[in-house]
Amino acid sequence: MKLARPSKAFKVIAHRGLSQQYPENTKRAYQAALSQHIDMLEIDLHMTKDGVLVGIHDDTIDRTSNGKGAIKELTLEALRSFNFSRQSDFAENVSIMTFDEILTLCKNYSKTLLIEVKKPKNYPNIGEQIIQKLKNHAFPTNRVIIQSFDQTFIQQMAEIVPYMHYGVLISKRKYWLKQPTFSEIAKYADYVNPNYQLINKKFIARAHAVGLKIMPYTVNDSQTAKKLIQLGVDGVITDIPDEIFKL
Repeated sequence: MKLARPSKAFKVIAHRGLSQQYPENTKRAYQAALSQHIDMLEIDLHMTKDGVLVGIHDDTIDRTSNGKGAIKELTLEALRSFNFSRQSDFAENVSIMTFDEILTLCKNYSKTLLIEVKKPKNYPNIGEQIIQKLKNHAFPTNRVIIQSFDQTFIQQMAEIVPYMHYGVLISKRKYWLKQPTFSEIAKYADYVNPNYQLINKKFIARAHAVGLKIMPYTVNDSQTAKKLIQLGVDGVITDIPDEIFKL
């Protein structure tokens, strides 16, 4: 049975698009998600050898395409030669999308764009490039959240561009035995988004006490989503929003 949203403020976030139905971080996955009554579309960004921002989760193309190599060692032209459909039954060739193309697509919808910056240390000035692209497309800043596991990167971005919304991702590996310093994160971020297995009443209470919102990842079954809602999360990041929620 599909779940109803507990409130209008509760956010449903499509992780890499509808990424269990279509190849993740591709136009088909994004379009399918944007056509649903979701609140946010989550994407991942890396930078090519020739300095182009592209939507892909890994820092290599090995898992998601029929090619191999690191994003930072490949030009956009080289990346365009590969098929990014990881699903054997998906007949179409799927091209990698640039951030420009993603923004052009998303601007036609009312959804918020949740941008995860992958390994920012690998890409000098990636934060500044993201901001410039948003400006070039006149993309509404109230419909953008920039997040990363790299807390230093998010803190620096908040100092440079304080009018944007930011989130800190919290990994199970790093925080299984301890909780984040919520009061410090709240100085520069609006969201603290953990692996869903880290969520408990104490986590919720401490984050909310300093004004942080919580959108755990990656929630792919209704029982887990229901439990998290009961605990008081502010949204969930999921591969299957259309299967879990009444959209």
